[in-house]
Amino acid sequence: MSIKNIFYKQREDFEKSASKRDIEFDFPDNILEYKDISYSNDGLKEHRLDIFRPKDMENTILPVIVNVHGGGLIMGNKEFNRFFCARLSSMGFLVFSIEYRLVPDCMIYEQLSDITMAMNFISDNISLYNGDTEHIYAVGDSGGACLLTYHTAVDNCETVANAANVEPSHLRINALGLISGMFYTTRFDQIGMFLPKYVFGKNYKKGNFAKYVNPEHKDIVTSLPPCFLVTSANDNLSHYTLNYEKALAKYNVPHKLLNFPKNPKLTHAFSVFYPFLDESTKTIEEMVEFLRKY
Repeated sequence: MSIKNIFYKQREDFEKSASKRDIEFDFPDNILEYKDISYSNDGLKEHRLDIFRPKDMENTILPVIVNVHGGGLIMGNKEFNRFFCARLSSMGFLVFSIEYRLVPDCMIYEQLSDITMAMNFISDNISLYNGDTEHIYAVGDSGGACLLTYHTAVDNCETVANAANVEPSHLRINALGLISGMFYTTRFDQIGMFLPKYVFGKNYKKGNFAKYVNPEHKDIVTSLPPCFLVTSANDNLSHYTLNYEKALAKYNVPHKLLNFPKNPKLTHAFSVFYPFLDESTKTIEEMVEFLRKY
C-alpha cells in the first residue's frame, strides 16, 4: 500500500470511529450551533465552518475563539471538535470552528490559504454574529496547533508569508491556545519519516520555505502572540510541546504551560477527545483564563 493510500485509510478509519461521538456524548442544551456555513464561494465542503454561542447570550457581544481541528494534517474534521467547541462557548465565547483541506490532497500552503479565507470571512462577519472585534483568540489541537502556529507567523511576518506564498488574513488574534501541538513535521521520527514531502513538497529542502519547516525559527516564534500550551505525560507528542515551550521562552514570548502528570486517561489532546473529563474542564478553564488576559 502506498503512503498516500495509508493516509486515506487512516482518514477513513478516523471518520468511522468519530461518527460514534454523537452517541457517546450529549451536546449541551444551553448552546446554539449553526452548521456548515460556507466561508468561500467555491462550494467545497472543506470550506465551511460551524458557529457556537450560549443560548442565554444571543444578543450579547462576546469574545471570539476560532477553533482549528487536529488530525496530523491528514485527517480530522470540525464535527469531531463540536463538543469541545460547545464547552468553550459555554465559558461565554462566540466560537467559530473551521474546516480545511487535508494532506495529501493539498500541501500545508493550501491549508494555510484555507485558514486565511476562513479568518477573512470571520473578520468580515464578526459584527453580524455579535463578536467582540477587540478580543479574538484561536485554539488548535495537534495538527491544528501546528497550522495555527504557521498561520499566525504568516499574518505577522512578511518573509514567512512570502516564503509560503500565502496572503495574511485581516483577523488579528490576541492569543493562542495550543493543545498537544504537532509542531514538528520533519524530525526523524514516526511523523517526520513519511510526512514532510506531502506537507511541504518533494523538493522542499531547496524551496523558499525550507528554513521555516523548523517551527523554532526566530521569524516564526517571534511572530506569535501569547500562547497557552497543554500536554500530559501520556501524550505521545508531549516532547513536542515541552520543546516548543523552550523556544517560546528563548524568544521571551509570553506563555503558560499546563502539563498533567501520568494518567492513562489523559492521552494526546484529551481535552478535545474527551471534553467532559474533570481534567478537560481544568484545561478549558485555565486556558480561557489565560486568553482573557489579552
